[in-house]
Amino acid sequence: SPTGPTVSGTGVVTASAGTYSVTASANGCTSVASSSVTVNAQPATPSAPTVGTITQPTCATATGSVVLSGLPSGSWTLTRSPGAVTTTGTGTSTTISGLAAGTYTYTVTNSVGCTSVASANIVINAQPVTPAQPTLSTVTQPICSTATGSFTITNYNASYTYAVSPSTGVTLSGGTVTAPAGAYSVTATANGCTSAASSSATVNAQPATPAVP
Repeated sequence: SPTGPTVSGTGVVTASAGTYSVTASANGCTSVASSSVTVNAQPATPSAPTVGTITQPTCATATGSVVLSGLPSGSWTLTRSPGAVTTTGTGTSTTISGLAAGTYTYTVTNSVGCTSVASANIVINAQPVTPAQPTLSTVTQPICSTATGSFTITNYNASYTYAVSPSTGVTLSGGTVTAPAGAYSVTATANGCTSAASSSATVNAQPATPAVP
């Protein structure tokens, strides 16, 4: 008692949550009741982790991170798929870092061993590519009739944005830099990432034309 449990032929009683005692009957006679046995309520299965802010890789950092919330009280274990990588902790939220490019989901297992369904997909993008350091060619120096010199970016890529420093009086066309006298370096930018500066190229001052005798 109470009613509802089932008894197998081997004497195993299957019952929902509650407190039970057992009597045995034979030949019209019934035993006294057993001591009571309590079946606890089914432990709660946690909800799937809630996917919060995803931080993508940057030019300087190859991995991303994600904030997971809605975690169960007490201790828990997060399991990442693919890879079956586990993270343990406490608290209702946590940040998972060091995620390489890929698509992931997480399940959470609470302190009594119940495991949630998988979270929504977490997509980590590939790290944006930083352009190679520009390489500058031999400088063409000013001549008596031309006040500016020039040099070329030998690994020029039309899809990149280039910046010449200093920039005063400088023009850039198809990988050729025309500039007045000075020392110059060049950087390339793409995908929001900027290369290291090139080695310097020096444009000499225009040679002086002598006065008319």
